[in-house]
Amino acid sequence: RGSYVWFGQYDDEPIKFRVLDPDTDLYGGKTMLLDSDKILYRSCFHNATSITSVSNTNNWVKSDIRKGLNGSAFLDKKGVFTDVEKAAIAESAIADHYYYDTLGNRTVTDASLKAYQSYTGLTGEKVFLLDAEDLNNTDYGYYQSDSSSIALPNVKEYDHNSADWWIRSRYVGNNGNISGHVSILGGLSNMFTNTSYGVAPALNIDQSKVLLSTAYSGTYGSTGTEYKLTLLDSSLNISMQSGRSAEIDAEYPDFVVFPIKADGDLLKTGFTCYSLLITDRDYQNDGARILLYEVIEGDAAGSYLPSFDWQNTGLDIDKWGTAYQVYILAEARNADKAVDRAGVPCKIDPPKISITKAEPTDNGVQIRWQKAPSMYRYNVYRSDSLDGTYTYIASVTDGSRKYVDKTAQGGKTYYYKVRAYTKVGGSTVYGCWSYPAKVTLLQDLSLTAEPKSGVTMKLSWTEVSGAQAYEIYRAASASGPYSYVKSTTGTSTSDTDRVAGTRYYYMVRAKRTVNGETQYSKYASAAAVALATPTLESAVYVSGSGVRLTWTRASGADRYNVYRYNTSTGKYDYVASVLGGTLTYTDASGRSGDYYKVRAYKRVDGVVYYGGWSNAKMGR
Repeated sequence: RGSYVWFGQYDDEPIKFRVLDPDTDLYGGKTMLLDSDKILYRSCFHNATSITSVSNTNNWVKSDIRKGLNGSAFLDKKGVFTDVEKAAIAESAIADHYYYDTLGNRTVTDASLKAYQSYTGLTGEKVFLLDAEDLNNTDYGYYQSDSSSIALPNVKEYDHNSADWWIRSRYVGNNGNISGHVSILGGLSNMFTNTSYGVAPALNIDQSKVLLSTAYSGTYGSTGTEYKLTLLDSSLNISMQSGRSAEIDAEYPDFVVFPIKADGDLLKTGFTCYSLLITDRDYQNDGARILLYEVIEGDAAGSYLPSFDWQNTGLDIDKWGTAYQVYILAEARNADKAVDRAGVPCKIDPPKISITKAEPTDNGVQIRWQKAPSMYRYNVYRSDSLDGTYTYIASVTDGSRKYVDKTAQGGKTYYYKVRAYTKVGGSTVYGCWSYPAKVTLLQDLSLTAEPKSGVTMKLSWTEVSGAQAYEIYRAASASGPYSYVKSTTGTSTSDTDRVAGTRYYYMVRAKRTVNGETQYSKYASAAAVALATPTLESAVYVSGSGVRLTWTRASGADRYNVYRYNTSTGKYDYVASVLGGTLTYTDASGRSGDYYKVRAYKRVDGVVYYGGWSNAKMGR
C-alpha cells in the first residue's frame, strides 16, 4: 500500500497507478487494486444535452463515463494497453451496500460522505471510478475530515495542474442528475453529470497473471517505491527437454546447463533474455521469497542452451530441490516504466550425474560417469529392474569415476545408478542420484586363437543364442588399446597380413539390436603368436639308426617339437624338441611304419605359443 505501479500508457506517456490494496479478494479472485495517480483525460459523467429533462444520469451502470472507460476512451483506445496487459486486468464485481453496520449505525462520520448514502457496486467492469466509500478508506490513503474539506492525497493533477475528478457515487436529494466528484482542493463535492471533469481510472490486476514485481525507483518494500510488473505470457513458455534435468558441464564443472526447449518460436515473441529465478519454496506459494533473479546466457534460436556459473549463486548445490527451487524464464524485457513479459517459470530438477558409459567388458560391466560438484566419492548401485531396489555394490573415489562390476552374469539385464557423497564433520552428505543406465548382457562365449600360417591367424568362438553378429578386436598387448578388426555373423574368421613371430591379442563379443537398443556379451579373449606351419618332407627308416625326419622352416619359430603316433592311445606322443635353426631330427627309437608330425612354437614372456601341426609322414 502507498506504492506505485507503472502499467500501460496514455498518449504515449506511461501511466503511474497508486497501489490501494496489493492483495484483495473484495472484487472476486485475488487482485491488486490500483488507481491512476493522475487525471488522464476529461469527460462528462453522462453527456445529456439537457439535464433538467433527463433523470437518472448519475446511474453509474448506465453512464457514458463507464462505457468510455471500458471502451474506446480508455481500455480499447489504441496504444493504452497491450493484449497481455489487457488480459491481466480483472473483471471487478462487488455488490451495492449502504453505509451502515450490523446494528444499523452509520459506519462513517464525515458529513459530506453521508450525502452519498450507499456504495455503488460493480458488475464486471474492467475499468471503473472510485466510490465515495473508497475515499473514506484510510487504508487507501484517501481521507476526509469533518473539520476541513482539504484532503491533500485526494488532489490529482491534469496537465500539471490540480483539477476536479469524478467518482462513481450518486448524490442524493436531487432528481438523479447530480453525481459526486473530488474538488480541486481534495474534498468531496457534487456537480451536474453533463459537466466535464477529470477521469482517473481505477482497475484490478489479476494476481495470477503477475509473475513478479521489480523495484524501478525507491527501495523494495518501502512506501512510495515505484514498481514495474512482469506479466505471464504463454507465447514465452519454455519446458525441459524430455527426460532431462539440469546438467553439469563436462568441461567446466562449475557451470550448470539447462536443457530447455521453447514451446513456440521465441524469435517471434520479442524475446530478450533467459533469467534464472531461485525461490525458497515453490514460487506460487504465498510468502515465497526470491533468493536470486538474474539474466543468464542462452539464445532463442537454441544454438546454445542457457547456462550459469553456480558459484555465483552462493547456494549449496546439493540442497537444490529441498532448501530452494530453481526456475528458468524466457522474458521480453521492455523499456523503463513499461510492463515486462515472461513465460510460466520452468521448474528445473537438480543436476544428476550422467553415466557416460555402461557396457560389458571382458570381466564384467564397466560404467563411467561425470564429476559431481563439491563431491569426492561415489557409491555404485545395481538393480534387476528399472524401478526396483538398487543395491549398493561399491564405493569409488573421485579420481577414477569408473567401476567394473565383475559379478555381472551373462544373459541378464542390469540397471546401474551412481550417487555422489562426501564427509562433513564425520557425517555423510549425499548428492543426487544419476539417471539409471541399462545394460543387457548376452550369454558368455569363449575364444580360440591359433596361427593358420605365418601371416594368418584363425579365430573361432562358441555360438551365442540370439546373436546377430560378432565383433572382433586386436591389440599388441593385453591391456590394449584394441582396434576393431571386423564383424561377422559366423563363429570363426581369419585375420590376415600378420607378422610372423609376433604375439597378438584378440577379443570378440556377440551383438544384437532389440527395439533400437544394442546389446552385447562380455568380451572373450585369447592370444597367439603368428607362426608358419612346417611341412614334414621326409621320414626315412635306417636300420640300426631309427627314423630320420626333415621339414621346412616355419617363420617366427623358436623351436620345433617332434611327435610320434601311439597306436595304443590313438594320440601323438612328444618325442623331442629341437632349436629353430635345426630342420632335421633322428628318432633312434623309431621303427619302420611309425607316423610322425612336427609342430613349431615360440616362448614369449614365459608363455609357449604353438603353431599348427604339420602333415603326417610314415617312416619307411
